[in-house]
Amino acid sequence: MNRRTSPLILAGIVLMALNLRAAAASVGPMLPEIGRGLHLSHPQLALLTALPALAFACFSAIGPAMARTFGLHRAALLSLFAISIGLFARSLADEQWIFLALSTLALAGMAAAGVLLPSLVLLHFPDRLATLAAPYSRMLAIGFALAAVFTAPISHADGGWRSGLAFWGALALVAAIPWLRLIRHDLHLRPEPRSITLVEMIRTRTCQAMALLFGLQFLQMYVAMGWFPTLWRQHGFHATSAGVLLAVVALASLPFTLWLPSAITLRMRSGPLMAWVALSYPVADLLLLVAPRTLAIPAAVLLGIGTVLFPMSLALVGRHARTRDAALSLAGVAQAVGYLLAAAGTFCFGMLHLHGGGWGWPLAALLVTALPLPLLASCLTKKAYVDDQLRDRVAVGS
Repeated sequence: MNRRTSPLILAGIVLMALNLRAAAASVGPMLPEIGRGLHLSHPQLALLTALPALAFACFSAIGPAMARTFGLHRAALLSLFAISIGLFARSLADEQWIFLALSTLALAGMAAAGVLLPSLVLLHFPDRLATLAAPYSRMLAIGFALAAVFTAPISHADGGWRSGLAFWGALALVAAIPWLRLIRHDLHLRPEPRSITLVEMIRTRTCQAMALLFGLQFLQMYVAMGWFPTLWRQHGFHATSAGVLLAVVALASLPFTLWLPSAITLRMRSGPLMAWVALSYPVADLLLLVAPRTLAIPAAVLLGIGTVLFPMSLALVGRHARTRDAALSLAGVAQAVGYLLAAAGTFCFGMLHLHGGGWGWPLAALLVTALPLPLLASCLTKKAYVDDQLRDRVAVGS
């Protein structure tokens, strides 16, 4: 990498990060209009809100596969094209299942790009990985907030929800411009040998606990992203105000992402810290259950603080793996299973609301799923190596 291409690569990485939440965050503020406009059935509407988590579970692996086949820069460009085409085309779709399929295409591009970004940073800025980690996290939150805040105003200014969704396809197209020049200088990733299978890893106690930790917190995140703007709208907020509240969820995490994840790696007794952050989720759910309008802002702030649990949980992986292979396998398997759990939970939350017509029972159920998070997060700060558990299983099996 020379000095001329360095700013171009940095611009490409920043613009790419801005696009990793727009496909998901743009739906929530206009969900009622999308449902009415496409005549979505209750299961289809619930599926739409569950698609982001499902896409991360099913399509994250295509990013490295694309990088090995086409090259890292070309894979980044292809993922951005998938986001842009999916967002543009779905705004024109009139058939329900075509709209859902194109949404899946955009979200698949988002999932692939999310996996490619750390590899791009590691490749081009290996000596600035820690320095760029915080700006990268901030770009994700800012992209989330932009989609949450501006989708409704854009839709209302141009007369419909379709323009609000299509706008973010244009942003993805702009993000693709730096990579058009960079594809001439590409690198094909080598397949990394894996000695641990998915089945072996998921059978370990630590992986099961980590998967549950990821799944319960992802459930909170994707329910908030998909359904809370509609909840706030039905309790008196304008669509734009509901989008602003969703942006508060994204932005409230920013001050804490700068130091909380690193605190996990520096402090041996980090259980209470994890527990206090995880407690944000059930308290936020309780506030929304009791007074969804008057306590909307503190609930949104607490939800934002709760999202910091995700990078903190990733920081825990190092405490549960002796080798790089075990760490990669643990992080990948636990997150994939966690996303599947979150997709199923988000779908069930939507169906419970749509069939019952109210928010009491869905929020009560969400609160119940959040209650184990503080204890689970605290317990996982204790060292327990999956490598040892894998060897124990092999010894028992032999």
